[in-house]
Amino acid sequence: MALDLIAKIRGERQTIGVDIGHYSIKTVCVHHKRKNYCVLAMDMEPTPEGAFVDNEIQDEAKIREALIRLMTRNFPEMSKDDLVASIGWTAGVLADKSVAKVPKNGNEDAIVVQTAQAKPPFDDQDIMLDYQVMERGEKGEIKSLVVAAKNKILADYSKLFSSAGYKLTAIDVDVFCIANAYVATTPEDRLAETVALLDIGEKKSTLTFLHKGEFHSVRTLTAGSVNSVVATLSRHLGIDAATCHEMFEKNDLTMVKDRSVAEVESALQLAFEELVNSVEFGIRYFSSSESGEKPVRLLLCGGGANLPGICEFLKQKLSLDCCILNPFMNMEFDPAAVGESGLSVALASIYTPALGLALRKF
Repeated sequence: MALDLIAKIRGERQTIGVDIGHYSIKTVCVHHKRKNYCVLAMDMEPTPEGAFVDNEIQDEAKIREALIRLMTRNFPEMSKDDLVASIGWTAGVLADKSVAKVPKNGNEDAIVVQTAQAKPPFDDQDIMLDYQVMERGEKGEIKSLVVAAKNKILADYSKLFSSAGYKLTAIDVDVFCIANAYVATTPEDRLAETVALLDIGEKKSTLTFLHKGEFHSVRTLTAGSVNSVVATLSRHLGIDAATCHEMFEKNDLTMVKDRSVAEVESALQLAFEELVNSVEFGIRYFSSSESGEKPVRLLLCGGGANLPGICEFLKQKLSLDCCILNPFMNMEFDPAAVGESGLSVALASIYTPALGLALRKF
């Protein structure tokens, strides 16, 4: 990459984010400039069928082969770039806020972790804890966001990358990556807003709440994934999954043979109702914990953000401003990264988690 030598001379970093999903493996490489970011590369590779289930690696060999193809194609000569991957929230990740009192000259790290481990579910011996300080009080109180992940999941990811010949700098969580992409690219005067980030994945969807610019909570939605939409369309229109995905990618509702556009729209809306109900429940739960406050905006990302009419449907049903999250909007791009046509909003939503990884501050 042309900027690689310049980055080394200036002491600037380049970070590669890798997001492994049920449908595809995505990567984004970002050059960290002093006042902005520049996207150097972005690409994806299909996830082998059955190799990644419920956000867990089921067939390491197949995923390793796909990962090597993706990385070799884009980074044939990896140097000392930071490499970050993410595990899925729905793979059993836990998060909660904890307050620890640390005396002067006390071991902050040990005290924060011990305080968290004193109560379930963080007292489990088969998990690894990490934390981020959110607020420091004058009397030694430290408010932290404590996160726990299963040791087995972390070990599986480390083994995958190591066996492929790559060394991970860090492992993050997908919902935090999306939040990071939003926070890192949103104007400062809007960060104080309370927003909800809806990641509509192939098999799972999550709703992440940011309150006054900080992570608040996450809810895993019981319905509303791309797969559930496909299942509804298949049942009501008699079409297979391949036709559904082609229709989504082309945003062409006329593709369904012997069905009018009105019939296809009706089936889509029926499928979207499940998602609306899940999001509505999640927002009510958030509001009950914040004295009735509601998000001012719902931002969509993930492959399902591009489902035909989903944004307008959610906006109408929830009476809430709704748009697709596009953290790439104000970024610089290396010409080779996206080509002359640029980056579509549809692709931006798919690459958002990988971008959040590449924007990670160490």
